[in-house]
Amino acid sequence: MALDGLLALACAGAVLAAEPAPVPTLPADDHESAIATTLAVQTALQQGRDALLQHNNKAAVEVLEGQLTRINGNPTYLAMLREAYKRYIQELRLHKQETEAQVYVRRLLILEPGAQGSSPRLVQAGSPPAAPAVEPRAPVFRAKPDDDPLQPSATERRHQARDLLAQAEQAFGKNQYQEAGRLFEQAHQADSSTTDASRSRWAYCKLDHVVEQLNQQSTSYAVLEQEIRSALELAPKLEFGYSLLAEIQKRRTGAFDPPAVVVRHRGPTADGWNVAETDNFRIFHNQSRELAEQTARVAERTRTAMQRKWFGATGASWSPKCDIYLHATGEDYCRATSVPATSPGHSSFRFLENGRVASRRIDLHCDDPNMLIAVLPHEATHTVLAGNFGEQPVPRWADEGMAVLTEPRDKIDRHLRNLPRYSQDNQLFSVGQLMQMNSYPDPQYIGSFYAQSVSLVEYLSSVKGPQVFTQFVRDGLRSGYEPALQRYYGYRDFTELEQRWRQHAFGGVSSLTGFAQGNR
Repeated sequence: MALDGLLALACAGAVLAAEPAPVPTLPADDHESAIATTLAVQTALQQGRDALLQHNNKAAVEVLEGQLTRINGNPTYLAMLREAYKRYIQELRLHKQETEAQVYVRRLLILEPGAQGSSPRLVQAGSPPAAPAVEPRAPVFRAKPDDDPLQPSATERRHQARDLLAQAEQAFGKNQYQEAGRLFEQAHQADSSTTDASRSRWAYCKLDHVVEQLNQQSTSYAVLEQEIRSALELAPKLEFGYSLLAEIQKRRTGAFDPPAVVVRHRGPTADGWNVAETDNFRIFHNQSRELAEQTARVAERTRTAMQRKWFGATGASWSPKCDIYLHATGEDYCRATSVPATSPGHSSFRFLENGRVASRRIDLHCDDPNMLIAVLPHEATHTVLAGNFGEQPVPRWADEGMAVLTEPRDKIDRHLRNLPRYSQDNQLFSVGQLMQMNSYPDPQYIGSFYAQSVSLVEYLSSVKGPQVFTQFVRDGLRSGYEPALQRYYGYRDFTELEQRWRQHAFGGVSSLTGFAQGNR
């Protein structure tokens, strides 16, 4: 998981060719082929570098391996591939996927016999516990000193900060991340503006420290979460930080393999539906038993995971059970529900006067290729959230934001990538307006509503954790969001939250421009 000088070199625009050499004139077709090969390799190098910077190690490995047959042994390319292997191996081991990690260990050893990181680092279950880890210190951001003749002048502090930053960058280039992190912090304290261009590397040092602590089986989860969130404040786009938060959440709740889901099959109903039943769901279908059982397992596991993530424990079994209807096609779905066939699915509820859920239902259609991997987890999350916020319905922004976060990461990122465009087109809402919406916005704002809701939920749940977020929403519904912001996050008001969220969403852009007309 090291990020060595190679990456810094690549960031500076390293090229593949070491020394230009005379090349004989090629026929036109061969010349075009050579250009295509060079462009493909250079593109792979660029994409691999970007993926490593974003801690998307799997993508880096895949894109770099994709052009291996065309690189002709180029050392820069192979060095970056070695780095990608090392980091992906460590990521797999962090998630206890040793079998898959060994595949890449074998490839790494071909490139670098005896490579560090080729032997497991994670303490395996049953091993003696590691020595107690030293808890990381949170960064200290000092106020500007008063004019004191004994204090160094501003010029002296800037010189000191530049010296410390140079030492930090040097240590970082040598993979000495603990030392580099300490020096980045000292440079920041001397002159906070000095580290602006080094935020992603400073953040990396923090995440590397967290990984080391997790590998040593540290259980100082609150301290480690604080370190991760500090890193994400520095570099919000480091996706690996969110993976580490999820890993800590799994460990904190006693990560376990969910119990086997027992599916019982019933005979056809009077309406002609076959029924598959679990403890909490009834699947009405005319599909294969295999698909019905897959649906039941995804629904049960989503229910368990979401209850533990957002509320800290698995609740009592539902009575009545949640009904899931599997319609064969979008047209069948539309005829049965009057919802357009273009909708991938939906959930519906009936509530008692006290806010308790009287019935839950999910309708899906089986010709949607994402039914099991995205649509069902999304809708099952809605069924988990319903009734968990007192007598009030779940706020639209929180309901959709939390549900989308259940989907695969590429689908989440599709929403987030659109945020800058929505901001430029003045389609975003102020966070105060978004939080207090009681219904969906006009159709022209649906895309921006989803993107902003996902981003805001992800941000707030990363700051203090998912369960604090749900407490904040519940309290906000009861006594107002601004008092709840002060109580749970220490933010003065919506304006401060707006600034913090925009820094997270746009990488430091805190301007309050870009609101939808009429939504200021």
